[in-house]
Amino acid sequence: MSSMLIQPKPAVPSGHRQLILASKSPRRNELLKMAGFSFEVRSKDVEENHPDGIAQRDIPLHLAQKKARAFIPELQDHEIVLGADTIVLLNGKIYEKPTDRADALRMLAALSGQVHEVITGVCILSSEKEVLFSETTRVQFNTLSESEIAYYVDAYQPYDKAGAYACQEWIGAVGIRSFDGDYFNVVGLPVNRVYEVLKNF
Repeated sequence: MSSMLIQPKPAVPSGHRQLILASKSPRRNELLKMAGFSFEVRSKDVEENHPDGIAQRDIPLHLAQKKARAFIPELQDHEIVLGADTIVLLNGKIYEKPTDRADALRMLAALSGQVHEVITGVCILSSEKEVLFSETTRVQFNTLSESEIAYYVDAYQPYDKAGAYACQEWIGAVGIRSFDGDYFNVVGLPVNRVYEVLKNF
């Protein structure tokens, strides 16, 4: 007697549209896969600068739009591009990716015992329309010792992460007291809102 393996249907039927993730971030890649999307990764070298005088909270949205719009000259009618950018904001100061070990230690010492904001800007566009939005999550850190911070930096080397940390790693389990808002936004993408937008695109 033969048996047949039934494959589950994808959460989001791809139809004839092709989703392009304009980011090399493995975390955004994983979150889109978790949400059930079929997509390909294509990224362009975009200068991550912004106009003078722009509000700090608008910077990730501006950069996400730049990343997505870089594809406009070659965008096909059946393609949809998703660009995203994330910043860590504490007391009016933006914490980007650390340049080296000393910079990572300094960043985490500043975040220790404080509440900071993680803001992700998202731009989703096709040849027909463009949708922009941003998501903010407040993150409260425990007070971390110098040895705890050094252990995390040396063991996980978070040099490709804004604010020098990833909440899904050791530091998130033992060093973060609470999240106020979308947890996945801190991972790298507010996937709940992205899902809703793409589902109806």
